[in-house]
Amino acid sequence: MPDSVETPHEVADEKLRQGRLEAVFQPDPEGRTYLAEQYSSYPFHICRSQYLDKALPEMASLYLQSCSGGIFRDDRLSMKIQGKEDARAHVTTQASTIVHRMDEGFAQQKIEIVGENGSLLEYIPDAIILFPYAKFRSSVSVAAHPTCDVVITDSFLAHDPNEAGESFSWFESELVVSRPDGRIDAVDRFIVSGDTMIARETTDSARFTVHGTFAVITSRGEECALESTLRPHVAGSAGVYAGVSRLPNDVGYWVRYMAIDGVAAKNFVTTLWVTARECLTGNQPDIRRK
Repeated sequence: MPDSVETPHEVADEKLRQGRLEAVFQPDPEGRTYLAEQYSSYPFHICRSQYLDKALPEMASLYLQSCSGGIFRDDRLSMKIQGKEDARAHVTTQASTIVHRMDEGFAQQKIEIVGENGSLLEYIPDAIILFPYAKFRSSVSVAAHPTCDVVITDSFLAHDPNEAGESFSWFESELVVSRPDGRIDAVDRFIVSGDTMIARETTDSARFTVHGTFAVITSRGEECALESTLRPHVAGSAGVYAGVSRLPNDVGYWVRYMAIDGVAAKNFVTTLWVTARECLTGNQPDIRRK
């Protein structure tokens, strides 16, 4: 952790605003996935499942909404998305989520994704938008059965609405990939300060306001040459600087990227998602409307 980034300790529980969401997907006797169990507390709202893919009509698509207008100081949010055996589910957000200014304290969101035997889970939210002086911890954990496929993205955008040369205080990220027995296969952690983002160490680095990770947790990547299929998109996307590599212990592949703005980032992630879906199922998805 850089010396210039100081993250605060937890505060008393009574001062925290805690929100929780749980969604469990399961196929019905005909193989169509439905939302078998759900729970949400403020600020989360779960919309009705939709079926939007012509090539994969059994896949449930779920939109998540926030009722609070963003993430605020001392928010402690948690989500769990679980796919039962042979479930097919795509989870996304209605729009980007703003992390507001925090003169003290910080906010945190933990996301847990559990994929059982033969399931396909996609968690593709819009980027988190970090306002000046925001302090945010993002933790994503994936517990995947060896026959399960999980596609996820986690990204943030630095935004200065007043164009005053200000940026977020710090952003802390964690991605952990494990097996159902608890064995950890891959861990990625980093922390970055807003000052580092706007330091303009080079003319080119100053262009990028979005940083993100796209990962495909699968044991079938070599069957469809996923890495070599992703690589041309990584090398040829306008407004994006990215790299693709294999995750440790052969649990899948990931792309780490930077983009000049939210539009370039969204177009890039959509291309990666379409490519991954075609690799895993043989068919491209229908694009979701936002």
